[in-house]
Amino acid sequence: MAALGKLAVILFAVWLLLGILPFFARIFGFAFLPSIEWMSKTNLPGLTAGLISAVLLFGLFLKGWDKMPGDKVKKTLAVLGAPFIGYALGRSVVVIVEPMILALIAGHQVELPFAVVNADHRGYTNCRSPVDLQGLPFLFDKVCRVPSDVRPGLSPGGRIIVIGHGTSLGVFAQSLRRVD
Repeated sequence: MAALGKLAVILFAVWLLLGILPFFARIFGFAFLPSIEWMSKTNLPGLTAGLISAVLLFGLFLKGWDKMPGDKVKKTLAVLGAPFIGYALGRSVVVIVEPMILALIAGHQVELPFAVVNADHRGYTNCRSPVDLQGLPFLFDKVCRVPSDVRPGLSPGGRIIVIGHGTSLGVFAQSLRRVD
């Protein structure tokens, strides 16, 4: 029975590691955007996977309380943060990892439509001149380094086409154009 428990922990660790992949891709400058159609189809399964992962990671942190380094404040912060991290990673596996891997393996040049939320802010260090898109998950809802000649014509609710390597489920953004 102990072997089964260890196997479950290993499988859960692999699950969470898969969930980290999209975040690393984003850190290294690869902007992957899941399609709006994919988002609508995976909203409930993504929510479910996120909640289950949140509960499991919270339980693992509680169970390992005595083995965790640090004082009570650090341990408490880690245990309280675990569900949020678990939710983000679990949801990421269902909503982002699958179309991202398919785009890497079977992708080709695609054009996917999105709606603009904001195109006016300057951005931040890793994402200059962003255009925020509607209906996508946090951190995967923007295209960075949009040229200044394209941004002025973009307004909230406006439609754009994101062009890049991917499938109908999502795209690694390379450029965009306005839909007139």
